[in-house]
Amino acid sequence: MRPGQIGNSTKRKRITRMPPLRAIYAFEAVGRCGSVSAAAEELEVSPGAITQQVHLLERFLNVRLVERSGRGIRLTSWGAMYLPHAAGAMEQLRKGGRDLAQVRRSNHLRVSALPSLTNRWLGPLLFEWKKVNPNASIFLEGSDPEPDLEEGEADFRISYGPRRRVHKRYTDLFTDFVTPVGSPALMAGAGPPIKSSEFLRFSLLEIDWGPEFVAPPTWRDWFAGLDLACDQLHCDLTFSLSSAALDAAVEGRGLVLAQHSMVASALAAGTLRRLSDRSLPLPESYFLAWNGSAVDKPLGAAFQAWLTAQARRIDCQAPIG
Repeated sequence: MRPGQIGNSTKRKRITRMPPLRAIYAFEAVGRCGSVSAAAEELEVSPGAITQQVHLLERFLNVRLVERSGRGIRLTSWGAMYLPHAAGAMEQLRKGGRDLAQVRRSNHLRVSALPSLTNRWLGPLLFEWKKVNPNASIFLEGSDPEPDLEEGEADFRISYGPRRRVHKRYTDLFTDFVTPVGSPALMAGAGPPIKSSEFLRFSLLEIDWGPEFVAPPTWRDWFAGLDLACDQLHCDLTFSLSSAALDAAVEGRGLVLAQHSMVASALAAGTLRRLSDRSLPLPESYFLAWNGSAVDKPLGAAFQAWLTAQARRIDCQAPIG
């Protein structure tokens, strides 16, 4: 047995488990403060409790960490070797606690959403949130891939349809609907009212989100519902991003079946004109997902409630037919 080791066994003990955290805590305080009594005073426990925890750590490590020196104690060579590791571990834990407290007290929220929804609905809407919460700080990220909320890549995520299954916490927000729109300049010589059959005189812009999602309503769906012959229906350009199709419509490039959530501000500003009161619903709903700690932030729960209320107004505004 090497000098300083504890026990009678000649077979070296293999350490495969973590030492008790409380024991490391007590030993680190002894090493840093220089005495059991000083460590006990700092940790607000009795000297006997400190001694008990140091002995527990010694038995776990199978070495003697401290020894008597006159009326006090001193670290053994084993203790001097182990102390920097214990001190480093304690500092990391303290830093982690400070970081958590700082984030929990923060008014900063990281919000992720699908790009078109970010550009055309959520971005403008967040200015309303800022009016009533001037101290809030929001980082808004428009991205197609779903963030890992449990790993802290975002506090909140707004997405669509089947992607809800990748998140642990979510709630449905609204089912959007589409309606035909065009720029006032393009439609200057037509209507109102404009008959749906007249739409065929203009370039028709289509939106296709790809194979992951059930396709949004198309122009063929629109005309089929009106029992109009559409044998000659031809869509001039198909966009994968709804916002890109809307930009083209604003520029007078053609007509598009636009989502109400994304076109409301353009209708209010007069850069687009609604061409029919008839609408078609999207096949699936948008949803809000969130990180479990997001609602613990000072503004987290309020933001979640506000955004949910704003989103669900869209369901109330959906026309019939």
